[in-house]
Amino acid sequence: MPRPSAQPVASPGELRFSLLGPLAVHRDERALPLGPLKQRVVLATLLGSANSPVSVDTLTDAIWPEEPPRTARKNIQVYVSALRALLADDDVERPRLRHTGGGYVLRVAEDELDLLAFRALVRAAEGQDPRTAAPLLRRALDLWQGAPLGDDLRQSPALAEEAERLQLRRLAAYESWAEAELELGGAPAVAEGLRDLVERHPLRERLQCAWMRALSGAGRQPEALAVYDDYRQLLARELGLEPSGAMAARYRAILAGDAGAVPAAGAAGATGTART
Repeated sequence: MPRPSAQPVASPGELRFSLLGPLAVHRDERALPLGPLKQRVVLATLLGSANSPVSVDTLTDAIWPEEPPRTARKNIQVYVSALRALLADDDVERPRLRHTGGGYVLRVAEDELDLLAFRALVRAAEGQDPRTAAPLLRRALDLWQGAPLGDDLRQSPALAEEAERLQLRRLAAYESWAEAELELGGAPAVAEGLRDLVERHPLRERLQCAWMRALSGAGRQPEALAVYDDYRQLLARELGLEPSGAMAARYRAILAGDAGAVPAAGAAGATGTART
């Protein structure tokens, strides 16, 4: 059975939890020691469902995806006990980490967890005009500190899937920011910022279209036209598809020297990937 790894109960202070990058917890300005890998898997799983019950079975699957030991439930109790001590606060009536009928609940305020703040900012930007949406989305993207959950926690298949979902949310937010910024005339900055993302996600049409628009808006029409041609060939080769009508219309407008006449092409489908 593992031993609790937390230090003696920490003095109350302001807590900050980070998932949008390596897992981290700070009390005021001090990074807290989060213990061994399995304990950190418990913490990351609880934070991923902050303020909602996480069942013992879910925690077990996250820690031991193949064959949990007979002592799995007791081990989880030890990890939770250590985390309770580490995250202790003054509210004895509403403990931060408690057990309910549905499992364990980690209570976290929106301004304490970067993931909750990110979601709130993205929601606030939805349906807004570009001038309002762009800075909200920029603030959301600035919360990211690298690959979500870091490398070690993604040894857990459950957390690897969660990290992939978070990456897709980040990508969608970046696409929305790029489209809003393009409407405000920020083509040069968008063009440079999109290059790496397009290389990593070449089949996302929403990214490709934003990059094409940004290059055109920055006065780089030949490069913008090449983006469309390369993407069209990639789609045909990989999926046997053609770009959407909206992207094709944007391409024709750029070719005719009238790119501003075509409205921005939104996401191609629900995810912004190539049409299937």
